[in-house]
Amino acid sequence: MQQCLIPRNMARICAAIFLALVIANLTGMVHIEKVAGAIPVFCPFKVVTGIECPGCGMTRALTSLIAGDPGNAVLYNPFCFFLLFVLLISVLPLHWFKPVLPRLEHALPVVYAVALSLVITFWVFDRLLPHAH
Repeated sequence: MQQCLIPRNMARICAAIFLALVIANLTGMVHIEKVAGAIPVFCPFKVVTGIECPGCGMTRALTSLIAGDPGNAVLYNPFCFFLLFVLLISVLPLHWFKPVLPRLEHALPVVYAVALSLVITFWVFDRLLPHAH
């Protein structure tokens, strides 16, 4: 199962950053919109093709979630919820999974294949076809 998830150290760092941003936004110490505006966004795929990649909007989606606005997160990139789910699973203690580990190991590739199919379908119909002339 370990190879199917985000590496635990990276997942812990990402989860800590996400949680810190949520807390900072909730307390009013930092407004996430200001932080998001300061992050330089560069998508080589869009520069070369002029079309948004399947990951485009993920930063805006995650900042919307941090700001407590899941509606906008869905509009920017609905797969941010899947990314957060994978991140959460990656930071949970492994001993929680021992009872279901064999079934989980067989199910994860199927779940990832379905998620990848959904991402590609979303990309084609939402991002690629509108640009076709």
